[in-house]
Amino acid sequence: MNLKRKDDQVDTMYVPFNKKTLTTQIDQAFSVSAVAKLVAAGILTPKIRKQGPFELPAIKPEYNHFCHLLGEVLKNLPELPDFSGDKKIAVMSDYGGEHSDALYQTYSFLFVAMDKTGPFQARMQELRQKHKIHHPYSEFKFKDLRYAPRKRALPEYLRLVDTLIHGALVTVAIDRKIESVFAMSKAAAKKEITKQLQDGGFGTWNFQTGEKLLRILHILSAFTAALTHDQQRLLWYSDNDNINADGHERSFAHTQSLFGSVGAMYMTHGFEILGFAKSLADKSFLDDLLSVPDLAAGILHDLATFDDTGEDPLGEDGKVDVLKWIATSSNFLTKIHLRISPKSDGTYEAHTLTLEPKW
Repeated sequence: MNLKRKDDQVDTMYVPFNKKTLTTQIDQAFSVSAVAKLVAAGILTPKIRKQGPFELPAIKPEYNHFCHLLGEVLKNLPELPDFSGDKKIAVMSDYGGEHSDALYQTYSFLFVAMDKTGPFQARMQELRQKHKIHHPYSEFKFKDLRYAPRKRALPEYLRLVDTLIHGALVTVAIDRKIESVFAMSKAAAKKEITKQLQDGGFGTWNFQTGEKLLRILHILSAFTAALTHDQQRLLWYSDNDNINADGHERSFAHTQSLFGSVGAMYMTHGFEILGFAKSLADKSFLDDLLSVPDLAAGILHDLATFDDTGEDPLGEDGKVDVLKWIATSSNFLTKIHLRISPKSDGTYEAHTLTLEPKW
């Protein structure tokens, strides 16, 4: 995989192809009828994309470098989905690169116009019945792509994602050599993050989990600010993770409260309803949406690792389909890939990755 610098903000990553290849009571405002007419998302509304630059005037000069970095990334994006005609927006999030030998930590977010997801929901029901992956509900997980029925369904699932979801898929890979994006050293960040979260009434967090939580909330808040509009309804739906687990010294409620605090650093508008939920054992079509950032976080980690080491990212069944999907543009789903890398002066920089497949 060759990595060519196009300018200070954009890298082109050439993807090789040389091998064989909520709870059930979530506010009813977010429920979607499965009997919606089966048409592509783009036919439902003429408002598909809006053009940049995307300014975030809420960011103040005294905010940390990570805030300004995200602001610059958004300012340089050419386009984003246009959700101005939508009432209900959801963001699904998942994360990768937490195993001990990972070179990157990845954070992926799917922003989706929930008003338009009826066709996707109905087609997913048909797909699951066709491949017999509805009872039990078999999720599309990057760590387990080898299960035969799910593997056979994967290419069609990815086509439904690209043709029936109006939204943005944002995936950020942060080099693990960057111990903290909020301080120049791990020691300084460890002391500051733990103290600030506790003093702010947001619970007790160790450095590793606190750093992860803040990274997620800053990325989530920056893109939410650019994508959403005043008085829309927003739902954040996350996989089960240590950032939303309940414990003796912190809870999911602390995470929700902190999102409001971090969000105020980026957003100048409010929401009619702001909802939070995490995946439960009783799965729904929301988990079909949640699988999208799971796959994106996994494959971008492998691609970034391959770019650094030459380690083959296609060594496991199913990855070829995910790789081809992530590198192919969609008419309705905007795919944004970012890599944050360290600089020699101890700071870091961000580059937008353009994946160009060779097939």
